[in-house]
Amino acid sequence: MDKKMFCFQCEQTAGCTGCTGNSGVCGKKADTAELQDKLTGALIGLARSIDDTAMVSENTWQIIIEGLFTTITNVSFDNAAIENMIQKVRAEKDALVPGCSQCQSPCGRTDDYDMQQLWDADEDIRSLKSLILFGIRGMAAYAYHAKVLNYEDPEVNHFFCEALFKIGYEESVERCFLLCSK
Repeated sequence: MDKKMFCFQCEQTAGCTGCTGNSGVCGKKADTAELQDKLTGALIGLARSIDDTAMVSENTWQIIIEGLFTTITNVSFDNAAIENMIQKVRAEKDALVPGCSQCQSPCGRTDDYDMQQLWDADEDIRSLKSLILFGIRGMAAYAYHAKVLNYEDPEVNHFFCEALFKIGYEESVERCFLLCSK
């Protein structure tokens, strides 16, 4: 079978190894899985564009939380909604670092992260970064619902940003482990 998708972020994964093919056990289609990866890559790009959290608005934190929540396996299989969320993330990044996308000497730091780099990484790095990613996605579900109840924790928001930032950079097993143990 031609692998059109690979998803291993939930307890429903086929054979406890991951879903491949045209759709997952949960019903997620390959194109939706790809969009969720693109959204995650855009969120990492947004996190990497934040040099100083003083420049971050409430809107930035809301977009990060909403974006992470959207990438949880079965929260949204609506491709149009995921694409819209990707555009919101990119627009927020453009607001934080205006003109960065038209730079004559691009550094690549704020580019959307290519999730294939994570999926192709050394198995120990991939495992730890996946643990971090799936953990912050779960945390985002709680943060999203807490926000509905008008509760927010700045420390949690900063952790989302730090975790996304570190997923986007090569780290040693030791550094990833330290982040996992926070």
